[in-house]
Amino acid sequence: MNLHFKAVLVKAALGLLLLLIAIGAGSKMTSAPAENEARAQGELNIPSKRVLGPVVTVSESESAIPFIARVDTGAKTTSLHAEEKQVVGASKFMEDNVGKKIRFRIVNRDGQTQWLERTIAEVRKIRTSEGEETRYLVPMKLSVDGIERQVLVSLNNRSRMTYTMLLGRNFLAGHFLVDVTGADEAQGLLAGGL
Repeated sequence: MNLHFKAVLVKAALGLLLLLIAIGAGSKMTSAPAENEARAQGELNIPSKRVLGPVVTVSESESAIPFIARVDTGAKTTSLHAEEKQVVGASKFMEDNVGKKIRFRIVNRDGQTQWLERTIAEVRKIRTSEGEETRYLVPMKLSVDGIERQVLVSLNNRSRMTYTMLLGRNFLAGHFLVDVTGADEAQGLLAGGL
């Protein structure tokens, strides 16, 4: 055999060997994700999240007043209808009121009402369907389906809205999944004045 022919045979044999090794490694790689997934499900204790529909009942903890809220995964922040807002020692610039107390009256669709007082945690521009508004955000404890969380809530006038509360991602994240099945029926039902 000539030297050139031996070199070609050695290259072919090495190529075949590498191909066989790659095929063997590939079969191990394709089974690994399935094994890893099964192992992860068995070993990890992942808490299940509660599933909410498009409309839920939310209670404010201090007053225990229930609100019919629209669940809005597009809204970053939870929003609540508040009337007669009064900042203690108010400045004409909203940003200067951060850290001051604000008194406000919450009212649900049934007319249940209560005055609350909170410290203004933040002033934020909120995008709405009508444009942009600057609002006060205050900490509030809210409860849905047995889960209570303290979140920042924007205070605004929702008297023209169907729902006096909008439940945003800051409340939902990490605890709830949203199923919009029946959203059209719920909208029609609540638009009737509930």
